[in-house]
Amino acid sequence: VFSQVQNDLEFKHKVKIQALLYPCLQIIDSYLPSHQENEHGIILKRDLAIKLASVYFTEDKTFPQAMRRNEHMPLESRHLFKFVNWSTLLPEKFRKGYVYTEPILGRYNYSLPALMDIRVSPLLANDSWLQNLPRTYILTCQYDLVRDDGLMYVSRLQNVGVQVTHDHVENGIHAALSLMTSPLYLQLGFRIRDMYISWLDKNL
Repeated sequence: VFSQVQNDLEFKHKVKIQALLYPCLQIIDSYLPSHQENEHGIILKRDLAIKLASVYFTEDKTFPQAMRRNEHMPLESRHLFKFVNWSTLLPEKFRKGYVYTEPILGRYNYSLPALMDIRVSPLLANDSWLQNLPRTYILTCQYDLVRDDGLMYVSRLQNVGVQVTHDHVENGIHAALSLMTSPLYLQLGFRIRDMYISWLDKNL
């Protein structure tokens, strides 16, 4: 959505900043290193994430099984995988020990255009769209299923010259920011809040 606003000449007022906290930015590759490491995550498990994504796109009961096996994308999506190729976009410390394998394309005949829509998956936007995005804040957490989405987005934005501030929380978990209230009062949530507000204070 941001990239559409920034690139549309009809929008006179452009977005000044964008902030993404442990964001999910693509669903075409369901077997990134963070998906494997955090399959049984504390807050967001891989099966739950696949179930939530599936109900958003289709009622077809075979889709979640296909997504679990990374076989849910059509043949015509092949050109998009360069935008989410973690073997080139992830820093070495997050690639270590994992071998990139291409998803199996075209095994099912799902007709789901939203799977390749950049409004659903901003990582699928090409460089000419991304380069017009505003200053960006991205927060990622080590123990988070969608960690690698954020890391790849940092790489892609930096590669096209977008000013990016990236905070990575080594002991962080997905949704930590929502765990600051009773009965949890998770200190991690307060730390993430403070980092985010500090960036806003400097950039708004």
